[in-house]
Parts: sequence; C-alpha cells; structure tokens
Amino acid sequence: MITISFLIASAMGATEPLIHAPLASDEFGSIAGKITWEGERPAPTPDLELKEEATKGCKHGPEGLDKRDESLLIDAQGGVANVVLTIEVAGAERKIPAEPIVFDQHGCRFVPHVAVVPIGATVRFANNDDTNHNIHTYAKKNAAFNTNVAPAGTLDKVKDKAEVIDVKCDIHPWMKGYVVVTEATHWAVSAADGSFAIAGLPAGEYELSWWHEELGKGKTAKVKVEAGQKATLAHMVSAEKKASGGARRR
Repeated sequence: MITISFLIASAMGATEPLIHAPLASDEFGSIAGKITWEGERPAPTPDLELKEEATKGCKHGPEGLDKRDESLLIDAQGGVANVVLTIEVAGAERKIPAEPIVFDQHGCRFVPHVAVVPIGATVRFANNDDTNHNIHTYAKKNAAFNTNVAPAGTLDKVKDKAEVIDVKCDIHPWMKGYVVVTEATHWAVSAADGSFAIAGLPAGEYELSWWHEELGKGKTAKVKVEAGQKATLAHMVSAEKKASGGARRR
C-alpha cells in the first residue's frame, strides 16, 4: 500500500518542492506533503539491460547512463516519486504558460518522466541527445502522432483535452514517459523523496486527486487550508496498491 501524508500549511510557512501553482500571498494557503510507501517495500526493480550499440549518442555524465526503471521509484525512506496531485478550485483561473512546457529526450530517457500540462498549453518535445529520437504518443482524446526528431530538434504540440498520454520512442524502446493533460487549476508532481507542495490556494476545504503509472489513481480525504496562517495540520490517507480505475485512465 502507499500512504499519502499531508502537511497543510499557510503560504508563509510552507516548503517549496515542485510548486506548480501561482505564488501564495497572505490571502492564500498551501498544501505540502510527502508520499511514502507503507508496509513491506517491493524488491527494487532491476536496471535496464541496454547494449552499448543501442545507446550510442545517448548523452550522460561521468557516472554513466542512467539505466533505472522509472515506473516505480521508492527512496531509502520510502518516498514515492512521480505521483501527480491535482486540485480544481472553483472559479480559479487555469493559467496557461506563455512558453512551451519542455518534455525533453536526454540520456535516452524522457525528462521529466512525468509532465503535467494544463489544457490549452503547448508541449515542446525536444531532443538533446546526439542521436535521432522518435516521439510516439498514445493519445485517445488529443491527436496522436508518431514523428522522428533529429538531434537539437523540437516539435511543438498543443494539448486541449484532459487525459494521461503515454509517450514512447520507437528507436529506443526502453524509453517511456507520460504527459498528464489536466483540467485542474493547481498541481504538483512528487519529487524523488516523495515530497510535493501546492501553493496559491484560497481558504477552504479541498480534495486532491492523485495518479501514478503503476499504482493507479485515487482521491484524498478533504483537507482544510487557511489563509495567511502558519499553523500546520497532519493528514494521512492510504489506498490499495492497485487503485480503482487502472493505472492509465484518468
């Protein structure tokens, strides 16, 4: 099972890992928390077995190519990475970034592994490796495409319907990532240690929705956010490892 632990705090007292919302003021509060694995952890997923010939042109640092399987990342303290959390605030403006949201191909993996995109935003699929890549999207509501992108090349696409889109590279079949197109007004993706924060929330009670590629989706209990306060409140919910609705439906 996973346990989702929330720390609800005012903007003045909140931490700031991976904030994907308007900056808070005295009129707003925020939610910060950590997603952790509860109970016995699964055995670590083996690194990908990649032949040297297949990885030519994949950029990497002195530590070598990152061969982790990113489908379920749990750190030493039980933090779960790449969980998407969203909130829809009635009457709030969904801000569309002026610049494209970059979904990169670097080191022959998608960076970030999971990108959250508000409806109407542009995604820039980029190739920062020294080898050709292919972008193959498995979309049902947005237009799917299957296009090669040369080194240093980019491809811009507008996403206008909410859904979770699987993205693969047919040239490097181990590459896989996700573009989560959302109607939400506020969102975050949990960091490597499971932490997240969402700021800019008017006072009120909110229910967060969460999604993970392996664990499925679910909702939290309602959490109370107060404006301009430093007080904190701990709140925990748990959900079955395979939540209802499946891992790729939203």
